[in-house]
Amino acid sequence: MVRSVKNSFAPVNRIPSDVFSLIPGHWGEDDGDQNLITLTHVCRGWRELLIARSSLWACLDCMNFDKTRVYIERSKSSPLELSLYKRGASTYLEDAFHLVIPQINRLRSLRIIGRREILTNITPHISNPIPHLRELTVDLTSTPASVLEGTLPSGDLPSLCSLTLAGVVTNLPWKNLSKLTTFKLSCVPEGKISITQLLNFFMNARQLTDIDLHRSIPPSSDAPPGRVVSLPCLKNFTIHTKRPHSILLNHLRIPIEASLVLEYDFDGDRSPLPEFLPKDLGNLGNVLSIESVNLRFDKVEKSVRLDGRNGQLYMFGHRKDPTRASSALDSRIIRSLGCFTLCGTRRLAISLYGSPKVAEVGGSAPYHILSKMRDLRTLLLSQSNNLPFIFALNPDQNSSKVILCPKLGELVLYVEGLEGFYITELMCMVEERASRGAKLSLVTIVGLGDLMPKGDVFKLKRHVTRVNYKIGENPPKWDSISGHEDD
Repeated sequence: MVRSVKNSFAPVNRIPSDVFSLIPGHWGEDDGDQNLITLTHVCRGWRELLIARSSLWACLDCMNFDKTRVYIERSKSSPLELSLYKRGASTYLEDAFHLVIPQINRLRSLRIIGRREILTNITPHISNPIPHLRELTVDLTSTPASVLEGTLPSGDLPSLCSLTLAGVVTNLPWKNLSKLTTFKLSCVPEGKISITQLLNFFMNARQLTDIDLHRSIPPSSDAPPGRVVSLPCLKNFTIHTKRPHSILLNHLRIPIEASLVLEYDFDGDRSPLPEFLPKDLGNLGNVLSIESVNLRFDKVEKSVRLDGRNGQLYMFGHRKDPTRASSALDSRIIRSLGCFTLCGTRRLAISLYGSPKVAEVGGSAPYHILSKMRDLRTLLLSQSNNLPFIFALNPDQNSSKVILCPKLGELVLYVEGLEGFYITELMCMVEERASRGAKLSLVTIVGLGDLMPKGDVFKLKRHVTRVNYKIGENPPKWDSISGHEDD
């Protein structure tokens, strides 16, 4: 009794008991379990306090029979989180799992990771409704695709918020998915799931905000051409495919606030963008009003990002054969942006890493895309090979003598050395535009080395309101210049 009274005066025990018992619940998953057991051996007061907090004992892995039995007893009526692994030495015990079977209706989270034998052993025991289940993860990518059979797919899951299926084939749609917000599907073999099944699933899950489909879209559509499903609550939609195609997007309506990410592989010199866009661009509500365009090209990666007022479309491709770099591909990707409405675009950022120069101006990609941006205010050209865009802005370089981008006020050039910088062409462009009443308000040049003689800087200032010239600074990474105009 004396020792207990003495412990009660320790500074750590001045923490209120209801607050102290919450602390172990904030430890990471890897070490929290062992630390919790250690705390119960510090003193009698801590042991009684922590054992009384039933939510601390609700995480089960069924890797030890006695531990599972004790955790179930101490968790009382708290919702359970069950994780079953079967990989190498990390294997759950079936006799320990049988202790959980009577408590199935208490499950809040269920994660099954490993081999398909787990499904064979578990599915018969979870056929009843699971009213409190909020998260379900089945990851069987370490083995050939498994079929999720039984009554679980058609069971009653009224509280399910997150569903992740990897390497699993199941008969979508499931029933009662009114609260589902997150859906991830990956590694489904071709022919094992249809577009109609996906569309029916989306119809039953109207609250979906996050969708991730990783190499799980069938190669063809079995849905009627006119069928379109709206995703009214969608915030983030990611699609990974082996090749660019619009099989699924032809049947979806993307809301204004959504971010759509498309990742794919491609080869050849054909622009992959049109193949990925749905037949009706009006279904892409997130890019109906494009305010910012960001392009990045190098020998391996080609990306296009379009930002609207609230939504985004990001297309990211990997070139299968990087040795076949050509100016034709970059030019065709730029020209293919013409299928979007760009008249309201205020910011254009272009990064060319080692791509061949687009030499021609008349009818070329830079002139083609700039001629559509009547409201362009800021142009950022990063790294080298910026000459085609500077040429395109010069009214003297095209026969129509039309000033492209009449509202353009800010030009930012990020260059690495004299080889990638063209002072003569820049001087010609700003002088010609100034003579036609389109004087630039700010030109910023950031690069390495002594790129411009002082006399040229002085000449440039005669045609530009302000020149910001920074020598000896590294051009920023692409991520530093690909944000919104307010960044």
